[in-house]
Amino acid sequence: MRTSNKFRALVEQTRSDRRWVRRLADSQQWLMAEPDQQRLADYLGRTSDVANRSAAEAVQGNTIDFQPASFLMIGAQIQRAVGYVEVMAAGKSCSGTGFLISPDLFLTNQHVVEDAPSALGAQVTFDRQADARGHPTPTTSFRLDPDRCAVFSPEDQLDYAVIALGPRLAGAASPADFGYCPLSNRRDKHFVGMNINIIQHPQGAPKMIAVRNNLLTHRTERTLLYETDTDHGSSGSPVFNDMWEVIALHHFGEPFLERTDDAGKPIPDTVNEGIRISAIYNDLEARLGTLPSSARALVETALAYDKAAPGPLGDRLLGPPRPRPSPPAEAHLTGVTSMPQDTASEFKLSIPIEIIVRVGTGAATNVAVTTAPAGPSGKALVAAAEKLQVDKNYGNRGGYQEDFIPGVVVALPEPNAELAKQIGTLRADQENPDKGILKYEHFSLVMNKAKRIAMFTATNIDGATYLAIDRKTGQPADAQEGETWWLDPRISASFFLDQSFYSSWSTYFDRGHLTRRTDPTWGAPEIAVRANADTYHFTNCSPQHFRFNQSTKFWQGVERYVLEKGVLAADSESRLSVFQGPIFSDAIDRWADDVQVPSSFFKVVVWKGHAGLQAVGLVVDQLALLDEKRSMVSRADDSIPQVNQWRVAIKAIEQRTGLDFGQTVRDADTIAAAAQPAVGEAQIRITSFDDILA
Repeated sequence: MRTSNKFRALVEQTRSDRRWVRRLADSQQWLMAEPDQQRLADYLGRTSDVANRSAAEAVQGNTIDFQPASFLMIGAQIQRAVGYVEVMAAGKSCSGTGFLISPDLFLTNQHVVEDAPSALGAQVTFDRQADARGHPTPTTSFRLDPDRCAVFSPEDQLDYAVIALGPRLAGAASPADFGYCPLSNRRDKHFVGMNINIIQHPQGAPKMIAVRNNLLTHRTERTLLYETDTDHGSSGSPVFNDMWEVIALHHFGEPFLERTDDAGKPIPDTVNEGIRISAIYNDLEARLGTLPSSARALVETALAYDKAAPGPLGDRLLGPPRPRPSPPAEAHLTGVTSMPQDTASEFKLSIPIEIIVRVGTGAATNVAVTTAPAGPSGKALVAAAEKLQVDKNYGNRGGYQEDFIPGVVVALPEPNAELAKQIGTLRADQENPDKGILKYEHFSLVMNKAKRIAMFTATNIDGATYLAIDRKTGQPADAQEGETWWLDPRISASFFLDQSFYSSWSTYFDRGHLTRRTDPTWGAPEIAVRANADTYHFTNCSPQHFRFNQSTKFWQGVERYVLEKGVLAADSESRLSVFQGPIFSDAIDRWADDVQVPSSFFKVVVWKGHAGLQAVGLVVDQLALLDEKRSMVSRADDSIPQVNQWRVAIKAIEQRTGLDFGQTVRDADTIAAAAQPAVGEAQIRITSFDDILA
């Protein structure tokens, strides 16, 4: 029998008992709901004196609503142990919630992470939430490591997965910074009729919390039933008592068909079931002897904990470089001067009134929206253009074509072994999801899920049918600014930066195209319109300093220059291909919260010339711009910092990016042509368009 059917049967069987608990709570007699009075006494004996008062004037309302201020303080710390888990393995694509039960072990549902192969395709992201100002906080992502430890209980039993945390993918925090929610099988952690609290990622949203008016209505040997707000994506959430001790692993919730009780009063719409932590604890303890020695040691350590040890909160400032092998948290001690740092920020809870608690420094993550106002000192980002629409039938996109240039095959670049581990895999229903190739109209790209910026984009340009597209209307015409940016449902939203980042950091950055808006806009008008809209996906976006486009005319215009210079062979059909993307350097890159801002960008342009295939590599450096904040007072053009634009050997770009463009492209590089000046490392500063071509 399916788990859902079992759950419905349990809901039906316990209907009268749960109604009785609800009536007791409504009449302020919640302490009479627990049938085991010793359990009740044990729990109340551990709580504050407020919970023990019996006088009606001391406790008002339907529940015990008085809580010490530490309730908020501890909750603000313990929530860091809760993470957003995504599984992007072959044949499976889902998301849920989970939490650390030690610095080494992560707990979620088995129906979220089904087995060891699924765990290998999973990623856990911590601190995916907004701070009190609505700014995203810095996130840190980890792989899971089932080779170290992986213990599963099937969905129709205890529905849990305990898996070792793997290497860090992105961000600055370490597992010790998040604390953990220790497991316990003590009897004094809950009673029927009490309030419970859940921290969760419903619908894959940034972290949410449901507190106080959530009634625990029934207990079985293995499960708890409770009334609270959950949704898809809440699976694997920790269920807490008012002392922030985890009492259950949330795993199921369904709409409850009854809308009123016997007295005609409204009752909650949803009944939820959680697996009791004591049942999970006892099951893990019983299975210790069956585990490999390394996994057994990790589980034994987790079972021995009896209190949480949350760590400090992070900050959200544009940070200095974080050179390796030094730990990111210590990068500011290496002699690099950091920007001034705030010493306090705010953590927000809605319960349902809004309470703000100062707990540390603030920080940034992902909130999926398309427009938002700029920060206090930032220029407002342009509002969305209503007429720009993206065609959501992504199956009609051909993407980058390797044989686009007649008589030549120019393949997509291949990431090296280390970079390949960072490919943002697609959802399981997509073609070849592990390759991570997102196909758009006339261009393709591959995301770097650790950096949340594309590794590269690859674009075909047909100069013969090129059309200018109006940025405001999205139609063929001349341009004015006006931008709508889109999420791509084919890939996890946590694998790319979205509007929340660009709004938080609009003081410094614009949303910069990698594949330029004008490059793929060729062909029939309706095709060019679709290509234009496709360039406005956040997957094609990168943080570029707001002066970047004012300062990089050679890098921005090289494609047009090649088309217009008359260097294409007669049989080229005016076609060329372009690769571009970010260049990261741990030694010099600045950090915007948990986002490593690329100091440089590369571009490789390939075309068929009179003497055969030719290619040119360019690098532009925005580092000199990054100390300037946007202000409402414009600077004179001659005061813009000099941005160096270099002509660089394609081999050098490969070394700096970890991409392999293939021997065909390397052999076509014109950097070594006789007409070029001799330089020690074949890096030529571009001062005119004529410096670009041999």
